[in-house]
Amino acid sequence: MKKKIVIALIALVILAGGIFTVTNTRLFKASPNIVIILTDDMDNGLLHYMEQTSQLIGTQGATFSNYFIPTPLCCPSRTSTLRGQYSHNTDILENTPGFARFFKLGEEENALPVWLSNAGYKTALFGKYLNNYPVNAGKNYIPPGWTDWAAFLSTKDESDFYYNYTINENGTLVNYGNAPADYSTDVIRARSLAFINQRAEDHTPFFLFVSVYAPHGPATPAPRHLNLYNDLTYPQGPSFNEADLSDKPQVIRSLSETGDEFDEGDANNTFRSRVRSVQAVDELVADLVTTLEQNGQLKNTYIFFMSDNGFHLGEHKIPSGKGTPYEEDIRVPLMVRGPGIEPGRQVTQMSANIDIAPTIADIIGIHAPNFVDGRSLVPCLTGQALNERQALLVEFGYRFENSMSGAQNISFGDLKDPETDNLLADVNGGNFRGIRAQDFVYVEYQSGEIEFYDLKADPYQMKNLAGTLNQETLEALHINLEALMACSGGECRALEENFNIEIK
Repeated sequence: MKKKIVIALIALVILAGGIFTVTNTRLFKASPNIVIILTDDMDNGLLHYMEQTSQLIGTQGATFSNYFIPTPLCCPSRTSTLRGQYSHNTDILENTPGFARFFKLGEEENALPVWLSNAGYKTALFGKYLNNYPVNAGKNYIPPGWTDWAAFLSTKDESDFYYNYTINENGTLVNYGNAPADYSTDVIRARSLAFINQRAEDHTPFFLFVSVYAPHGPATPAPRHLNLYNDLTYPQGPSFNEADLSDKPQVIRSLSETGDEFDEGDANNTFRSRVRSVQAVDELVADLVTTLEQNGQLKNTYIFFMSDNGFHLGEHKIPSGKGTPYEEDIRVPLMVRGPGIEPGRQVTQMSANIDIAPTIADIIGIHAPNFVDGRSLVPCLTGQALNERQALLVEFGYRFENSMSGAQNISFGDLKDPETDNLLADVNGGNFRGIRAQDFVYVEYQSGEIEFYDLKADPYQMKNLAGTLNQETLEALHINLEALMACSGGECRALEENFNIEIK
C-alpha cells in the first residue's frame, strides 16, 4: 500500500509541474545592480577568517545557514548556478568534459547572463569560468550575454590560476607572470572596480560575476599574507580521521586506503594556506563595497557571496578534497545584501545553487525559463511566506543510469581534468545519487552500496544506519530518489515540497 501511495504522489507532482514564473514582486527599485562573488572550494569554516566579508554582507544582509550544492564539484556547480538546473538536466555531472559539453549542448545561449543582457544590463565575468574553457570553442571565444569578459584559459599542463596564467580579455589573450602584481585575486579586483566605475559613469544597470580562484589548491596567498596565521590549527570535528570506517561503503573506505596518510599536520598546513588565500578575497569584498558606496550604487545593488562547493580536510579519514555527499562538501556559505533585505536576517530554509538564477530573475522582474528547476529565494530575503523545500537531490558522476541499464560507458576522448582532488571520480562505483532531507541524508552509490545518516542525532555522519532501515522505508526512499533523478522544472519543486517519508 505504501508503494502505491508514493507512486500516486509522484504522479500528482508531475501533473502539477506546469509553467514556472517568478513572483515578480517588484518590491525594490527598478533595474537594481547584481554582483556575485564566487569563491572556489570554500567551506563554511573559512568565513570566520573573513571578518570584512562577514560584516559587510552577512551582518548587513541575509545569511543562509542551509545552502547546498547538489553536485559538489566546480563545473557542475557553476553550470547549475548559471542555468538554475540540477546537473542531470544540464548534463554536466563531472568536471570533464565540463565547458566542452556545456558549449556543445548550446546551454550558454539561454543562461543567466543572456537573460540579463536581454533586460538591458551590462554584464561582466572576471576570473574562473568553467573547467576546460575554451576547449572546442576557440581560444578567443566569448560566451553569449557577456559585455565585458576576462576569463582564465584552461591548459593541459596548468597547475593553478594564482600566477603564470592566461586570460581571454574581451577576445585578446593576455599572459600573466609571477610578479606580485600578477596575483590573480588582485587582478580580478582591479578589473571589477574599474567595471563598477565605468557603469556608474554611463548610468547603466550591471551584472558583475567576480569568480576568484581562492581558496582552491594549492591555496597560494598574496605575498602580503604569506606570514599570517602561522600558529593556526584546523578545527577538527569528531569525524576527523574517523577511527572506525566499518559502516562506510567500500567506495568511501577506498579513499582512505591510497597509501598517503592525511594526518593532523597535513590538515593544519592545508588549512593555514586556505585561510591565508582568502585574505585577498576579503580585501576585494571590502573594496568592492566601498567603491559601490562612493559611486552611489550600493543602495541599489544586490551582492551575493557564495562558493561553488565545499571541501573536506580529513573527515572520515578522507584526504583533502571535495565531491562526496557529506556535509563538508555539499553545504557552503551564502550571504546576500541589498535593498529590502533586513540586516542580520537569518534564513534556515533549505536553499541551493539552482535557486540563484531564478532569484536574480525575480529581483530584476523578469520571468525565468520553464526549464529552471530552482525557486526564487526573494521570499526568504524579505520575510514573506515560502513553499518550503523538504528535500534536495544530490548527484555526482556520469555512467550512473547508463550502467544500471547495461549501456556502455560514456567516452570523452582526450579531455582531462587538471584538478586532482575530485576523489570519487577516480573510484570504480563511486558515482552517487541521494536525497538530502531536512533531518537526514540517504545515498545510493553506483557500486550498489547505500548510506543513511540521521542528521539530528548524528550531525557528523559517524554512524551509517542504512542496514537498520526496514524494507518498506528503503523502498520508499528509492522510489522518491528515482523521481528526483528524473525531475525537471516544476516537477522538481513540487517533489521537493511534498517530500515526506516516515523513517522506520
